Amino acid sequence: MKRRLVILVILGIALGSLPAAHAWDEDGHAIVTYLAHDALGKNLPDWVRSEKYRKRLVYLSAEPDRWRGQHNVHLDHVNNPDHYIDVELLLDFGLTLETMPELRRAYTDHIAMYKAHHDGLKTPKIEDKDKAYVHHVPGLLAHEIAELQWTIAAGWTQLKTFKAHPDRVTDEMIENARENIVYHMGILSHYVGDGSQPLHLTKHFNGWAGDNPHEYTTDKSFHAFIDDDVIRLHHINYDDMKARVLPARTVNNERYWREILGYLRESNELVGPLYELEKSGRLRQARGKQFIEDRLLAAGSMLAGIWNAAYDGAHIDEFRVKRLKERYPKVPGRKAKKNEKMTPAN
Repeated sequence: MKRRLVILVILGIALGSLPAAHAWDEDGHAIVTYLAHDALGKNLPDWVRSEKYRKRLVYLSAEPDRWRGQHNVHLDHVNNPDHYIDVELLLDFGLTLETMPELRRAYTDHIAMYKAHHDGLKTPKIEDKDKAYVHHVPGLLAHEIAELQWTIAAGWTQLKTFKAHPDRVTDEMIENARENIVYHMGILSHYVGDGSQPLHLTKHFNGWAGDNPHEYTTDKSFHAFIDDDVIRLHHINYDDMKARVLPARTVNNERYWREILGYLRESNELVGPLYELEKSGRLRQARGKQFIEDRLLAAGSMLAGIWNAAYDGAHIDEFRVKRLKERYPKVPGRKAKKNEKMTPAN
């Protein structure tokens, strides 16, 4: 097992092949976002359903892939590992998807400590070979999704706090709070979409790696084919799928970590079936189209569920209330607009 990881690392460095691939192209991420927006909970405020913000969410859904185009070491180092988890490689560190530490730094510390006590798991120094950090961890996708869920919740908390004190805030403050929420909702869409693409949950992310008893494809263009070419091949689009939009998946704020891992596990379990479809030729037929559409539908359902959970996670920030009272004197006559829908975090 130790030798396997070392070989993978060496090959990855030599070929430059460790995850620089994207999951779904912009079209796929747009479909996921549209489907999720359709499934938003009824308790969310009307403004977030507006066409303006719908289009903004779709644009933002591809943003994390655009960051790669900057080719900057600081940005790549923090961004690239967030798009995937090579589930099989967790075993090399005594972990599984279900047992890995749920806090990002606890997870990376565990891996560093494990390597320190297992000589066969040494990896190249970051400054020498792995500036994007993709050889040092099996991936951080689950952590990125969880962190963004609560970043969005913090945005709703800010807005809810503002709405509770309309005599101390301006329309500009409300608008800025809304824009922050939508920005992070759009960024989250990308990573939840990544999580529905089975090749982002496996070491076999771009052709089968290592022992290959089933003689699956080792073609290094396979990942790109799944991200984009297969969507265009089957003419997959939102208009044809919107009648089949799935309800928002239930994401409980007390169990969100396990539910995120459950979603990612489902994708990982489809790695073999995806390679079987390619081997049989059915990936290019109706069965392949159904497989891809099912993954996009699942992503839309999960994304809507996390969006809903983030909204439900909002509360009044008493520290911010104190600051509002200290720094923003009451404006005589200012109050909530009549007939405005005042949901808990409107």
